[in-house]
Amino acid sequence: MKKLRFKNGLLYTDIRLVHEGKSIMVNDVIVDTGTSHTIILPEYLENMDVGFSEDDTIVKASGYGGSIQYSVRKSIDKICCGDIEVNNIRLDFGEIDPYERVNGLLGLDFLRKAKVIIDLSDETIKSHI
Repeated sequence: MKKLRFKNGLLYTDIRLVHEGKSIMVNDVIVDTGTSHTIILPEYLENMDVGFSEDDTIVKASGYGGSIQYSVRKSIDKICCGDIEVNNIRLDFGEIDPYERVNGLLGLDFLRKAKVIIDLSDETIKSHI
């Protein structure tokens, strides 16, 4: 179980990305059940010294208000939210907020694969497994 933070009307958490034996913490990630795919700022890949590969794809997404954003969808070895882990998941890496106030959105791809329960009364997230 992991405690969530409620600020600015949203639920935030921290996640850890693991790829090719490297790991990085991503703080201030919004838990977003309205986002189909998790998206992280690309600078976290750069900080892990992980490049792009032939298997990566460019994806187009429309955000709130109809804005169009492009990102790179890449396979990552593991994403962790506290003790909740999902292995071999494709995440999007791209711009989320032009003012860079948000480092990522933890989307339904992770939340469903991890079979999480979000408890709003306790502001926690835990795995149903």
